[in-house]
Amino acid sequence: MVSYLFVAGAQPAALLDGPPAGPGGWVRLPAGEAGLRAAKAAVVPGIAGVCASAAGSASELAALGAALAEAEEATGRAIGEVAVIPVLETAAGVLAAAELARAPRVARLLLAEAALVRELRLRPGPDERELLWLRSMVVTASAAAGVGAPLADVCPDPGGFGESSAALARLGFGGRVCADGDQLKLAAGIFAYA
Repeated sequence: MVSYLFVAGAQPAALLDGPPAGPGGWVRLPAGEAGLRAAKAAVVPGIAGVCASAAGSASELAALGAALAEAEEATGRAIGEVAVIPVLETAAGVLAAAELARAPRVARLLLAEAALVRELRLRPGPDERELLWLRSMVVTASAAAGVGAPLADVCPDPGGFGESSAALARLGFGGRVCADGDQLKLAAGIFAYA
């Protein structure tokens, strides 16, 4: 699956399930040991970074960092060159957001609300106020750690993309994962001042 990372002030980048074919791409890694194996294969010319699925602790990110360093060394890249975006998709990940944001290599956090909604048994209404506390925690953790403004995952309601993204921008988010070119265009306008 191809989606796109939109980050205010940066060129949109492909978010892939495998190594990118061109420069600037990001790779979505599976959780756990599979993610560590995939990280080694993902370090190819042109990769900007990896998104670490279901990140829950700094020790997990340390193990990922070691796998990336091994791959960077093997491919002649500078150690620490490949950035990491931890994906917060569990309650444990959200509670560890401050710790994760301070881990080496972390560029910013990504809040995966769909998985959290299921785990927490939330039923967000049209104004999404049920998600406010999750979003606020991630924005605060990012600011305290001095990393980039967080990103939100793909909007579960494509028709509500604009309204949802505007609410995220007002809260301090710096972008989101977009499903297509139309969403990228909307995101560019919404997050222009993030």
